[in-house]
Amino acid sequence: MRLSVITDEVDPDFDAALRVCESLDVRGIEVRTIGGRNIVHHPPETVRRVRDSLAAGGFTCPVVDTPFLKTKVEETAWADLDRGIEIADMLGAGIVRLFSGLRIAEPETALPWLADVLAESSRRAAGAGLAIALEIEFVCNIALAREARELLRWLPADAVGLVWDPGNEAKFLGLRPDPAEYGTVRQAVRHVHVKDFDGDWVKVGDGIVDWDAQLAALAGGGYQGYLSMETHYATPEGGAAEATRESVAALRELAARRGVDLS
Repeated sequence: MRLSVITDEVDPDFDAALRVCESLDVRGIEVRTIGGRNIVHHPPETVRRVRDSLAAGGFTCPVVDTPFLKTKVEETAWADLDRGIEIADMLGAGIVRLFSGLRIAEPETALPWLADVLAESSRRAAGAGLAIALEIEFVCNIALAREARELLRWLPADAVGLVWDPGNEAKFLGLRPDPAEYGTVRQAVRHVHVKDFDGDWVKVGDGIVDWDAQLAALAGGGYQGYLSMETHYATPEGGAAEATRESVAALRELAARRGVDLS
């Protein structure tokens, strides 16, 4: 497995975040927002600067995080997806992240609409040689592994990947997520977000997610992609950058104890 960081979890200034990642010897960079705006809403010159900064520092961008479908059901901002595909191509990312619509009272009723939109999203991404990955997200219609399984039944095999995020499931449930659930969707998992929760977002290993068991499930299932740090908290002394530093160190320690190679 490889380690990456979502840069705006470190600093809203992209280059400042890269300096922290460099100091941590993290070369995987997941791009989401810069200066408080999602990358898809930035002009072309910003994307070119991001591309050049990544290349100059020897970084790799595995995923571009779009806000596509983090809106009300039936609202489909295709321009956000299309721009995300264009940016992912520019940055050499293989995956475009998207969502499943803001959660409604009966999320299963959104599945026909969602399946249609995702099938078209997959077609558009495939045209650029890219894949899409839907994040399991606590404010959206796919908030749990079992909901992701049901969605996948509506779609052709391999049309849509998943972003595995047990921290989001812990937030949704208020309980420790079952690590065995990973095995039920592992064939679709293309990317992993790492954070921890215990009534609030906390350092990896200090919450209820049980990252030791999650790492065991990922390794046992043959996952070889990125683990992307998404801390969601800041320390009183060092802010968001220090939160990333301590959570990266904690994840590396857990991985070493588990015998998981985390490059």
